[in-house]
Amino acid sequence: MKIFYRIITIVFSAALIIGLVFYFEDDLKLAEKNLTKIINPCDKPIEYSLGDFDSKFGLSQSDFLKAIDQAAQIWQTPINKNLFTYAENGALPTGQAGLKINLIYDSRQEATDKLKKLGLNINNDQASYEVLKVKYNAFEKTYNAQKTELDNIVKYYDEQKANYEDEVKAANKRGGASAAEYDILEQERKDLNKLVESIKQKQTALNKTVDDINAVASVINRLIRELNLTVGDYNTIGASASGEFQEGRYVKDETGERIDIYQFDNQELLVRVLAHELGHALGIDHLDNPHAVMYRLNESGNEKITADDITALKAVCKIK
Repeated sequence: MKIFYRIITIVFSAALIIGLVFYFEDDLKLAEKNLTKIINPCDKPIEYSLGDFDSKFGLSQSDFLKAIDQAAQIWQTPINKNLFTYAENGALPTGQAGLKINLIYDSRQEATDKLKKLGLNINNDQASYEVLKVKYNAFEKTYNAQKTELDNIVKYYDEQKANYEDEVKAANKRGGASAAEYDILEQERKDLNKLVESIKQKQTALNKTVDDINAVASVINRLIRELNLTVGDYNTIGASASGEFQEGRYVKDETGERIDIYQFDNQELLVRVLAHELGHALGIDHLDNPHAVMYRLNESGNEKITADDITALKAVCKIK
C-alpha cells in the first residue's frame, strides 16, 4: 500500500510540475530569452516585423523591408553575425515579432514632400540649410507683399460694401430707388461680388505661400537641430507641429519594443535612420563621434559604422 501511495504521489507531483510548466510556458520562455540576452546578448537575432505602414510615403512594403535589411547589414557585416531576422510568416501589419517597425506619415514627412514638389532635394548638411534660408526669405517677402495686397483689397471691399448698404437704406427711406438709381446700385452689387472673388483668389494664393513657408521652416528647424547650429528657430505662420523634430525613435516600454520612422529625405537617409534606431534596439547608446551612426544628431550621410560604433557593438555583444 505504501508503494501505491508513493507511486500516486510521484504521478501527482509530475502532473503538477507539467501543469505548472504548461501554465507558465510563456513566462518561462520569456525568462529564458532574457537570460540568454544577459549571458550571450547577440547569440540569437532580434526578430522584427512591420507594424503600422502608411502608404502616403509612396514606398512599397517590400522596398521598406529592403531598407531595413540594408540597415541591419551595416551592423552585421563588420562582425559577421546575424543580428536581425524578419519574422517568418510575419503578418502585415500585425505580425507577432518582438520588434515592431512602423512607418508613420505626419507633418514632418509632409513638409519634406512639399519641398520636393518645389524642386528642393534636402541633404542633412550646411549647404541645404543655406539654400533653405534663401528660400525662406524669398517666401517671406512674397508673403508680406501678398498679405499687404490682400489687406488693402479687404479694406477697400469693406468701405465699398458700407457705402452700398448706406445707399440702399437711403433709397428704401425714400420709398424705393428710381430706375436710374437701381441700375447704379445693381452695378455696385456686381462690383462687390467681383471683389469677393478677387479676395478669395488672393487668399488662396496667400494660403499656398503660408504652406510653403511652414514647410521650409519645418525642415530648416530640423536641420538646425541635426546640425547643432546655434541659431534660433524659424517662424511658422498659423498652426504648426509642436515638439522637437525626430526622424525616428526607438521605444521600449510595457507594450514591447518598436521603431517609429517619421521622415526621410531619400532612400539613403532612410537606411541611415533605420541603422541608428536598430543600433538602439541592440542596446547601443549615443556616441560622441559626429561621424558615428550612433551619434546623437543625424547629421551625417555616412552609412558605414565607424570604429567607435564597432567598439560599442562588440561591448554590447560581449565580443572581444
